Amino acid sequence: MAAHDLCVKAFSATRLRTGYTMVGVDAFLDWAAAELRRLHALVRSVENGGKPDPGELVPRITPTEIRSTRFNPTRFFSGYRESEVDDFLWAVEREFANLHRFLSAVSASALTGTPRSGNARTDAAGHRGGPGSFHPGITGSEVKEKSFTGTRFRSGYDIAQVDAFLDTVSRELDRLQAMVGSAQDGRPADSASPAVSLVPRDISDAKFDTTWLTGGYSEYEVDDFLDFLERELTRVQDYLPRDDL
Repeated sequence: MAAHDLCVKAFSATRLRTGYTMVGVDAFLDWAAAELRRLHALVRSVENGGKPDPGELVPRITPTEIRSTRFNPTRFFSGYRESEVDDFLWAVEREFANLHRFLSAVSASALTGTPRSGNARTDAAGHRGGPGSFHPGITGSEVKEKSFTGTRFRSGYDIAQVDAFLDTVSRELDRLQAMVGSAQDGRPADSASPAVSLVPRDISDAKFDTTWLTGGYSEYEVDDFLDFLERELTRVQDYLPRDDL
């Protein structure tokens, strides 16, 4: 299974019966495809005699995460047939499990005898991915430019509140990604970076006023995007040592 298979996978659409929200499934498969592409590149490198940095062998998505992933249900709007999505994710989980078994053996060999630098910052960064292995993922600009289906004759989320919250998330992502870039380049973090206090739990706990007949954002699309952002913020924060946050 290649990353391209995840990007082009099609499922039967549902309406008037329960299905998985399309945006949630698509976002998850895009996320998994990026990691699958990275893992396959590592395998090719090892097969060609390469010796990847031990940090690059640290998994960013585990088979357990794939198995435990849940999507918001939809009934009156188009979704994906649940059984088809579940069957496909089982195949994706199996592919990740096979790759992880291979890379675990490589990691055990690569880590043997590797000296520690004595620098807590460098050792922590290496454990969480190391220079050259971090993928910035979604940017702050992309978060702010995210569009949702508008609502009018059904309930939706208040547009101004959602936009304001996403603006906060975008600033925090930009700040953290700048810190990662500084760490990779060996530069001190920019003290002028906006110190936005935001943790993944703040995203999952976000609440917005409900609109009716005045225009709003599709609730299930916003919820699915926030689920994705919560995972993304967690990933970026986990890459940095705790004293950098």
